[in-house]
Amino acid sequence: MKIQFKRYLALAITLMCVLMFCIVLYFCIGRYETFVRNLKNIISIISPFIYGAAIAYIISPMCNFFERNIRESCSRFIASKRKVEFFSEKLSIICTYAFLCFIGFVFFRLVMPQVIESLKSIINKVPEWINDIYEFYINMAKTNPELGTALNDYATNMYEQANEFLKSGVFSNAKEIFSVLSTRVMGFTNGVLNVVVAVIVSVYVLAGRKTFKAQGRKLIYAVLKKEMADIIIEEIRFADVSFGGFITGKLIDSTIIGIIAFIVLYFMNMPYTMLLAIIIGFTNIIPFFGPIIGAVPGIILILFTSPLKAVYFLIFILVLQQFDGNILGPKILGDKVGIPSFWVLFSVVVFGGMWGVFGMIVGVPVFAVIIDIVTKLVNMKLKNKGLSVNTNDYY
Repeated sequence: MKIQFKRYLALAITLMCVLMFCIVLYFCIGRYETFVRNLKNIISIISPFIYGAAIAYIISPMCNFFERNIRESCSRFIASKRKVEFFSEKLSIICTYAFLCFIGFVFFRLVMPQVIESLKSIINKVPEWINDIYEFYINMAKTNPELGTALNDYATNMYEQANEFLKSGVFSNAKEIFSVLSTRVMGFTNGVLNVVVAVIVSVYVLAGRKTFKAQGRKLIYAVLKKEMADIIIEEIRFADVSFGGFITGKLIDSTIIGIIAFIVLYFMNMPYTMLLAIIIGFTNIIPFFGPIIGAVPGIILILFTSPLKAVYFLIFILVLQQFDGNILGPKILGDKVGIPSFWVLFSVVVFGGMWGVFGMIVGVPVFAVIIDIVTKLVNMKLKNKGLSVNTNDYY
């Protein structure tokens, strides 16, 4: 009778969970806009904690590096292992943020002034560039009247649209524009506040990262069976290696590429050297399309100064990306992702279309985890059917 009671109780709990899931699913589908709006509000409220956890996750390898070295140094002078662990954990966090502050100081002290000077130079030269474009347009219209007429019609249409916008969209809607500007200012203020809170949260996450990991494993083993929990833990470790290894490796790789670009462009006497190096290094984080995105603005800026230098810049970008793709990148990243180039391109395009630049950056490790899960499920099904898991056997 006791066994029957347990069976019926488990069945009742299962049915209740299914019923609750159906109610939630119906609410999500039937009131989709309300659900999305509430979800966005919740994410906006907890966004400092999300950003703080992301910051802690990105810099945790650096913190682990400091902790290992500090632990080795402290163990020579302190006998108590507990005190060694305490000092190494606290000092590693202090060293990590001190190093990041030093990098930020160097960036704003040495790099930003040159970037600002480059931007000022570009702004001052914009009227000259516009005049050059206009003269090029006049010469083209003289040599090719049909093309000149088409360009003239296009320019006239653009001018009329801009004039109409200024009349009906700006002056008549000044109140709405002021409201939008006020909202942007408030958003910027909230963003600064969120960044400050996120940094504070990241300190707490780093300090308790080992405890959080242990509590997460404890929860998984408490809720699931041991076999399933082992599989989940193994997949989480794989995801951690894919995400952490890829993002950290890409940041290091892009920093080195940016430094190499600055040195070479400086000796090539290219204009806006620091600005171009930062653009090249930053866009290099994006797989596949990053080099193209970084090269286009550089070519446009240099083209107004010297078309020949623009050609040299393009050749340098091609050589640099070959070096990065075949030598530097594999050395740093190794086999952190381990998926074919086709799926890398696929993940960048798909996740980039869904989440923009952020999706282009994290799409590769996300898709690597999806492929790993699907591969393990397929291999499990094949083994249950007594079939081979080797792909070569299916050619």
